[in-house]
Amino acid sequence: MDFFAAQELRRKKTKWLVLMYLAAVAATILGIYAVAELGLSVGAQAEFGSNGGARHQSSAINFQFHPWLLGVVALANLIVIGGASLFKIAELRSGGHHIAAQMGGVRVPPSTTDLDLKRLLNVVEEMALASGISVPPVYVMEHEPGINAFAAGFSPADAVIGVNRGTLNMLNRDELQGVIAHEYSHILNGDMRINIRLIGLLFGIQTIAMIGYFFLRSMGRGSRHRTRNSEGKGNGGFILAMAVALLVFGSIGQFFARLIKASISREREFLADASAVQFTRYPEGIGGALKVIAATKGGSVIHSDEAEELSHMFFANCLSSSFSSMFATHPELPKRIGKLEPNFDGNYSAWFATRQQIAQQRERKRLAAKQKRADLSSMINPLGKLFPKEIVERFPIDPIFLLSSIGNPESADMRRSQALIRQLPEQVRVAARHPFSARCVAFAMLASDVPALRDQQLELLTQLENKATVETTHRLMNTIGGLHLIFRLPVMELIQGSLADLSVKQYPHFRNTVEQLVQLDRKTSLFEFVVRHHLLMHLDRRFNYRKRPKIKYSQTSDVKREIEMMLSAFASASVSGSVMETNTQPDDTVVLEAYRLGMQVAGFGDASASQAQLASWEIEQLETCMQTLHHASPKLKKTFLHAAAVLITFDHEITIAEAEFFRAVAESLDCPVPVLAAGRAKRTVDAAAQTRG
Repeated sequence: MDFFAAQELRRKKTKWLVLMYLAAVAATILGIYAVAELGLSVGAQAEFGSNGGARHQSSAINFQFHPWLLGVVALANLIVIGGASLFKIAELRSGGHHIAAQMGGVRVPPSTTDLDLKRLLNVVEEMALASGISVPPVYVMEHEPGINAFAAGFSPADAVIGVNRGTLNMLNRDELQGVIAHEYSHILNGDMRINIRLIGLLFGIQTIAMIGYFFLRSMGRGSRHRTRNSEGKGNGGFILAMAVALLVFGSIGQFFARLIKASISREREFLADASAVQFTRYPEGIGGALKVIAATKGGSVIHSDEAEELSHMFFANCLSSSFSSMFATHPELPKRIGKLEPNFDGNYSAWFATRQQIAQQRERKRLAAKQKRADLSSMINPLGKLFPKEIVERFPIDPIFLLSSIGNPESADMRRSQALIRQLPEQVRVAARHPFSARCVAFAMLASDVPALRDQQLELLTQLENKATVETTHRLMNTIGGLHLIFRLPVMELIQGSLADLSVKQYPHFRNTVEQLVQLDRKTSLFEFVVRHHLLMHLDRRFNYRKRPKIKYSQTSDVKREIEMMLSAFASASVSGSVMETNTQPDDTVVLEAYRLGMQVAGFGDASASQAQLASWEIEQLETCMQTLHHASPKLKKTFLHAAAVLITFDHEITIAEAEFFRAVAESLDCPVPVLAAGRAKRTVDAAAQTRG
């Protein structure tokens, strides 16, 4: 899957969705106008007849086109539909949290002791690190016994995952992982944004039918009074006709809107199933989840009153009533299972027996592996014996492989993320899962290696925070300071879910402390910038400190200055071998050649790029550059990240520090890179050179 092509496709489908929706609105307006015109003609004929002229007229109704009436009907409908849609979209502005709460979801605390919930959080964490995004908050719908799940939000930065309690009770770990991988596909492919827009648009159309239903009920209640008093009977008939028209034509608009929703949703479900297999390399995982749904009474049904409105967001069909396949938001279960496991014969009883045997075998292997890990001596590098040391420290890499890894986690990435989590110090793992101590992890990440400056930071913390915070941060400093580079971004991604539990009053205080720690020595290193930007970018969106970006730039010429400075920063990090240095101006010929090649890949031409020198930059300018590039189109982001990948892999190898900086910048543009995705490419120098040529 091409992540950037998928994003562009979502943009095009959003435009198509809007056009189809406008067509449905137009049909609704014309239908209601026709009824209004009919009522006007009948009323005019009746008045003409009462004046004695009817005896010379035929019984046919004389229709006439009244532009003013069409205008009134159109304006009234647009106000109602547009106003209702805007109201609903504004209501959904908080993103996934609102939808999870609407479904009755309960936030799962990272510190939970419930074994099923801990298993769920572990799976979500592993998938997040494998995907290269921050760990999203997780909600559980405790009163839903069916097997279902959803992902909701506008972007990976504000996404949440919701799971039914039945999903936890009835699925094993592999099946749960398949379901979560399916939902991560929706996060990475940009499906969530379309889902939320569909909710708002559908609500507008539904409002017309709801108004018609309201008028019909009101007239039914007042029918006793109308029979006692015949005055205004003609007007009553006209109002009845308009109420029926609102209900009928509002329902027609709703018909087309549901048709659009179903057609878009069904296609994406097949893609998400395939992506889940790509992520886990285990089709029996998600396939098993679908089989359990198919063979279980109640299956994937959601009992909440909001199920109809949110039906297109779930892992499987959440409605108990059987709709026509034309309106089904999900493909039939046998079709989904057949695409994943073509040889499955439909014998669920035999499959359940085999499933139990496999579960017993896996448990025995798990216990044996756990004992083996306990007997191993200390590891020589952060990833233990999972990878050779030369791959962990420096590894050959092709920029095309690095670029193709964006938004495309694979089973190898899952194994890496699991290894990273296992080998994190227990003290850090535990602290990362509590909102209070997660703050201290962030503060400790910013602690200086210089003893004098570290003492000043602790003194500043004493002024800004309470005693417990200072003591916890102090205890974490040595442990976190000794972490290998490979753990830096994963730790920041782990604490995001916990920090999302801060209150709206706590977050500004936390944010202020982070800023003051960074600015204490009146200079910001590139590492501090990466930590601060990566940490605060996602939280700022969750707490509404930053608006969601809108696409403003589609040509490289629109953002040439920003690309120049960002590529210069990559060159500086590359030559220093560490993200601890800042504003390095290398006099290295290889680095200059790499920078110039990056400029050419970015589309600035051979003539100008061949003589280009590294642009001067300051840390705060990088913040502005990244904010600007966030407004770039997916195609333009791809061009920029391709240029950056070419630059840092120019010498056919990439350090962990370079990979860390690349990941942080890419994720800030909502282009997540899996942990150590570059480690997949093991091409020779000659092969890499041929690819560039």
